[in-house]
Amino acid sequence: MSPHGHLGVAERRPGCAGALGSAISAAADCASDLTASQQGLERTRAAVAASATSAEAQKCAAHRRYYAALVKVREVFTRCDTGAQKGSHAAQLTATIDDFKTKMPRGCRP
Repeated sequence: MSPHGHLGVAERRPGCAGALGSAISAAADCASDLTASQQGLERTRAAVAASATSAEAQKCAAHRRYYAALVKVREVFTRCDTGAQKGSHAAQLTATIDDFKTKMPRGCRP
């Protein structure tokens, strides 16, 4: 109850507080997942560049990790992007993934 003797919104609607808490938790999870997937993408992109002069097995491993990171970013964006351009963003990520896949060394494709 408020100091004025009135019920607050969460007190009048008990489910409201739980839903709000879930939404805040989901938003925090998305923020954390977006950050982690972005860091993974940057790390694996650097590994692909660093592997340019490496043996084929090392190049292949770097390319597969980067591909997996791209897929992870798409999964996180699919779940967390709530904007009006969600479909456009998903299509761009899919095009990027498909393009990268065609440029992977033949024996390394997922």
